[in-house]
Amino acid sequence: MKTTPTRRAAALLAAGLLLALPAQAQLLELLKNLAPTAAGIPAKPAEPAASAALNTLSTANSKTPEAAARKAQIEIELAPDRQCKKPQEKFNIAEKLMDYGGSEAALRLERLIASDFKYDDITKEDRELLRYLAQTTVWVPVELEARLGSAFDLVSSRGGDALTPVEEDAFKDVQGQLGKFRALTTDFPADPKLRMNPELADGAFAKFGGLIQISRTMLQTMSERPAGADLLLAHELAHVYKRHAVKRMQFELLSSRDGWELAKKVLQRANRGASFDPLRDGLFAVTVVPQLIAFVRNLQLNFSSEQELEADACAAHWLKAAGQNPTLAWNEFRDSMAASGGNEQGYARTHPPTAEREANFIIKVTAKPAPPPRPPKPEPKAGKDKAAPKPAAKG
Repeated sequence: MKTTPTRRAAALLAAGLLLALPAQAQLLELLKNLAPTAAGIPAKPAEPAASAALNTLSTANSKTPEAAARKAQIEIELAPDRQCKKPQEKFNIAEKLMDYGGSEAALRLERLIASDFKYDDITKEDRELLRYLAQTTVWVPVELEARLGSAFDLVSSRGGDALTPVEEDAFKDVQGQLGKFRALTTDFPADPKLRMNPELADGAFAKFGGLIQISRTMLQTMSERPAGADLLLAHELAHVYKRHAVKRMQFELLSSRDGWELAKKVLQRANRGASFDPLRDGLFAVTVVPQLIAFVRNLQLNFSSEQELEADACAAHWLKAAGQNPTLAWNEFRDSMAASGGNEQGYARTHPPTAEREANFIIKVTAKPAPPPRPPKPEPKAGKDKAAPKPAAKG
């Protein structure tokens, strides 16, 4: 196979960029693992007639029992998780599309990301499909998410330089408690990292790549209300566990004109699955990844109400598993750290109303585990539970 001048020039450009940008060159190695899909959708563009037909959902099969069952399953997947289930880290986008709408959904995504569709051209049905993918799949691996975390909040590099000796002791206590909650789960999606951010008004916040930042206020009050501090810590750790930051980023990519153009490039890479192309992935590393980092730097990351309620449910689960009193923890948390509603930059501003969170938390704490399924009853045996048939009389 001959190498065309265009292909050779592109290869030289990719190589030159990689040499000129060693940070991005390191990301190229990470891209070998950039496979949140076990297998991508075949790169077969939809025919014009098929594309036109995909502008709306097919109504022919929308009322079948299979379609009704599929819709019910989608609603379950999109509902907030109250059981603190471990999310998968590598999703097969092709399989999720089949779950969502069969081959029609796969063709629709192919049309969206392989064409010049603009943000304003996306239909309501398209947005529902993309929202489903943003909330039920992960497009980037943990390694790249960690790089995004470093770019998102540079103040984290200040670490404990601003800590007083008393705060240093309190910080070590928080680290120890974080390790205890971390030990309650297996296959954690990231290595949680704790930092004190003097610019935070109060509370604690989870960022990309497993970073949890805590405020000076939290360090000052945790000695007075340690149970409430533990709840807050478990809550933020749950955001890391559920990969809420990267899923929120995916949603934001799909929710703006600038983000949509970048989202198409990221989805195209995820759509190729585990295959690795040095040329295409090299260009991706030196062009798309820097754009993604720039997007993340300018992103005002706030979790959705559903994600906050999921994190509360996980916190209740972990507190119970650690042998702590979740009700006491909630009361201390409510009285100290959730009482900053008047602060525009405070913890309460970025979370659901305290009453809603309390109802959700108490339900999780008081809920009884589902009883195990009963074993099937054994079939009656002849001669014991059931009389054996009499032999036929001889003629």
